[in-house]
Amino acid sequence: MMNGNKRLAAIALTGHICDVTMGMVLLPVARNSALSSFFRLSASTTYAFHMIQAYVLFALVMIHGLLYVSWVAAYNHARNLTRSPLVFPVLNPTFLYDEVWPGNTSSLGIWRASLVFTGLTTTLIMLAVFITTFPVIRRKHFNVFYFTHLLMIIAVVIICLHASTMFYCTAPGLAMWILDWGMRIYELSGKMDSTLVAVGKGWFCLTVPLPRNRLKGCACHSPLAHFHIHHYESSIREIHPFTTITHLASQKLSSLGSDKNVMIQFLFRKSKASRSPTSITEEIPERRFKRQWTNKLADLVDEATLNLSPPSEKLEESGPQGQRISAQYQTTLRLEGPYFTPANPASYDTVICLVAGTGVSGAIAIAAAFRQQPVIEALEPETTMFGHEKIHGAPLERNFSISSFLAPSGAASIWKRCVVVWSVREADYIDLPFWHADTTPGLEVRSFLTGKGRDRVNMDETIGSIKENAGRTWVYISGPNPFIEAGEKACRRSGVDFFGARWA
Repeated sequence: MMNGNKRLAAIALTGHICDVTMGMVLLPVARNSALSSFFRLSASTTYAFHMIQAYVLFALVMIHGLLYVSWVAAYNHARNLTRSPLVFPVLNPTFLYDEVWPGNTSSLGIWRASLVFTGLTTTLIMLAVFITTFPVIRRKHFNVFYFTHLLMIIAVVIICLHASTMFYCTAPGLAMWILDWGMRIYELSGKMDSTLVAVGKGWFCLTVPLPRNRLKGCACHSPLAHFHIHHYESSIREIHPFTTITHLASQKLSSLGSDKNVMIQFLFRKSKASRSPTSITEEIPERRFKRQWTNKLADLVDEATLNLSPPSEKLEESGPQGQRISAQYQTTLRLEGPYFTPANPASYDTVICLVAGTGVSGAIAIAAAFRQQPVIEALEPETTMFGHEKIHGAPLERNFSISSFLAPSGAASIWKRCVVVWSVREADYIDLPFWHADTTPGLEVRSFLTGKGRDRVNMDETIGSIKENAGRTWVYISGPNPFIEAGEKACRRSGVDFFGARWA
């Protein structure tokens, strides 16, 4: 009997630990998180914390359930040996047998007996969420992962019925989550007329007028910012994260106060199958690519091209080869954001951007920050507070002030050089018109073409050749996950600070 009592105490203990852990799981899920803003945490950091706590919670729930099952077996065995009457009800051992159904057939007794059923239901929902977090499901079937996660709203309600103490532990996270959703719905309620332009070779540029009040009270500490885009014509249910190529801090300062909007841009490329289908069975990958929302968005320009007369419009900027001729399409979408990724390249002598494919978006924004830093230094006030932070294990100096582009002394930035290394397939390469490298001293853009018969970027040689006699160096890495992982390993071997941009 003592063994059973110890198991019963262990059930109660693990249950209370689950309460606390559930509260920790919910804390970082808000995008407009006060905690993230105060501690200067990136989205990848908060997501990693959420994921670790969620796995710990699932493990605790399974231990909690197994302890209950073992207690039921031990209790029934001991009762059969002693032939004693029932004292604790199996369905809810926190009460006596006469207080719970079937010992008590009143509505209160039946309610108390629901403990095991609410716990079982919550466990099944958590199991479904746990399975969908596997990378093979999360990355290939993100909608399954996302919408299964929404079942946790029901799970939280049920688990609060299972244990009332759960409500008090989850209340802070739930309050932040509800407030966050209110802010997000408010931002998504406004429609924005945008322009979609075909740049060439499957590349597209989306220009959106962002209301200036979105930046009011925003410190714009980092050149890296992303938005969540909802476009009804291409994806009704989904909201997609996209890094902007616009440097918001310079836009906020340089535009006239009378302007109600700030023009921001997004760059993306239309996905395509790696090879042409030759049979009915090989058409499946092609159809899968067509279902992607960026392809649906790009197809709107293709359809507009057929109806254009004259057939094309000019892109706003021109590159070294002269003005580009591209089709345009006017569309309406909704934006949620901005959300800033903590990064302060101005506190380094040299910044290297190792990017691949569409990961070039962040590099364009960093290059714009480098180009505009004299303007920012002239317009922004001196800093007042200072602090330090670590990103991905690498120390990163940060100014906790209105400006993150001034050196700690309040003097000019020490940022002297910015090198962009863009790895892109030869078939997808295009001379992007956003760099202005010819008119920006210290800015260098290197395009590394890959494909059949071509070598990949040697990360170690690239970083080593640039950082030689370059002072303090920071590396921004963006692209496919294998590319980011290779870049991070090269940075660790080279002993430089770095940041790897990951969505999931």
